[in-house]
Amino acid sequence: MTIQFAPETTDSDHRADDHLAGTRFWPGFSVGVCAATMIGALIATESLVSDRMSGAPLFEIAGTVTLIDGAASSSTPGFACEGDRGYNDISSSTAVRVSDESGMLLATGSLAYSVLEGDFCTFFFTVPDLPRGASRYDVEISHRGSVSYDEAEAASGVHLALGS
Repeated sequence: MTIQFAPETTDSDHRADDHLAGTRFWPGFSVGVCAATMIGALIATESLVSDRMSGAPLFEIAGTVTLIDGAASSSTPGFACEGDRGYNDISSSTAVRVSDESGMLLATGSLAYSVLEGDFCTFFFTVPDLPRGASRYDVEISHRGSVSYDEAEAASGVHLALGS
């Protein structure tokens, strides 16, 4: 029976081990930095999503504007009629603006389509992405002035008329 002992280490063996320890440091360090970056990104994303979801919910105003007089046939697809005789500004390109009580513009929409009902021309519109919480919502079609609604009235639908 023979007993074998490991050879004694020399200074050159320690230097080799030190060199290997240094080369093992950087890959581990890089993995740690990447992991920390990923965790930070996930926390930041969660925070942004949480802030967005906890913000005031949005609603939309759907409505109509009816021309009592001054309607003409339209050649625009989806529009059976459009404004005429002093109502030429009421057409497929007409903007619908909603402002709050201070006059700040909250959102815009446009007339989506129209139907001819006897002598009347009725336009339909939707204004999406309105923040809740304003004390008043002023709805304006073209440059015709605004009509004010509270939030419940605005959310239940807006029906306007132009003409005599």
